Amino acid sequence: MICANGTKPAILPPLMQEVQQVYSLLEQRKKIVVTMHQKPDGDAMGAALGLYHFLKLAGHEVFVISPTNWANFLDWMPGCETVLDYETSKEEAEKIINSTDILFCLDFNVMHRTRYMEKILTEVSCIKVLIDHHQQPQEEAFDFGASNVLKSSTCEMVYDFIEASPHKDLLNKDIATCLFTGIMTDTGSFRFPSASGDVHRAVAVLKETGIDHSIIFEHIYDNSSESRLRFIGNALLNRLQVLYQYNTAMMIIPKRDIQKYQIQTGDTEGLVNYLLTIEGIKLGALLIDRSEERKWSFRSKGDFDVNVFARNHFEGGGHKNAAGGRSSESIEQNEKKFKEVIQQYEQQLQ
Repeated sequence: MICANGTKPAILPPLMQEVQQVYSLLEQRKKIVVTMHQKPDGDAMGAALGLYHFLKLAGHEVFVISPTNWANFLDWMPGCETVLDYETSKEEAEKIINSTDILFCLDFNVMHRTRYMEKILTEVSCIKVLIDHHQQPQEEAFDFGASNVLKSSTCEMVYDFIEASPHKDLLNKDIATCLFTGIMTDTGSFRFPSASGDVHRAVAVLKETGIDHSIIFEHIYDNSSESRLRFIGNALLNRLQVLYQYNTAMMIIPKRDIQKYQIQTGDTEGLVNYLLTIEGIKLGALLIDRSEERKWSFRSKGDFDVNVFARNHFEGGGHKNAAGGRSSESIEQNEKKFKEVIQQYEQQLQ
């Protein structure tokens, strides 16, 4: 092709090189930082710690830095005691980041999902690697990466990264425990459509390392406080709204509930999934009034794309059937907006 001025257009390199090219960079000992999105869940923490153990065994100096705190029910995971919380250890964390050779960014597609770490992660001069399964990654921010929305979880992608590496023999029980946790949680205990044959084949390999999946289930799902159970009961009894005309259920959690039941990070995990257990419901929406902003969680069944819905209306995004959003407007304004917006989708939700 010839441009209008008679010159040939410049051939630009891809914004993000294939992640497999990172293997050659790992042949020599490196200082590596692994990070994830704020308020990391089982997949984010599992992917970060799984990669941490693998890279340590490969001879690298490795640090895991979380943008924020995380749920207490993840503390049992192998290596979790080594994770730095950026918000409480900012000076130490920034010193490590500024001297790192390689930065691995896991389970987020855009830098702003790391909250207050966004600035330093964007500005630091090092090799940046993305491994993530969310839509529309910020490719220009990374040198290398794998972004695959068809994957069940980032933990599955880290497993693929390890299996395709020259050191796949390093896979051990600690790595497998972390990766199984993220695969299990992000597939809804293997019930979501993303739990493909590849997922089950990966789990079979992880099981062969000697992990006890029943213990992992107990750590994640049988670890609630009494106050959390009472909070969930109150939410189902007093905060649930069912909009049958739109096959939609919504739940709005005011700040006073968070305070009354002393809700901690991770205590609202999975609450939105209750909404889809109602017969006929295709869209579930959970709104929580946090101190600094209002947070949305969306879940859907079938072809209703909550990633598009969240991006178009609530400054969010994610996956086709699972997404999140945010708003600085009041909880009342958010409820009003949602009920107005949902009318546009009546046909799609029938």
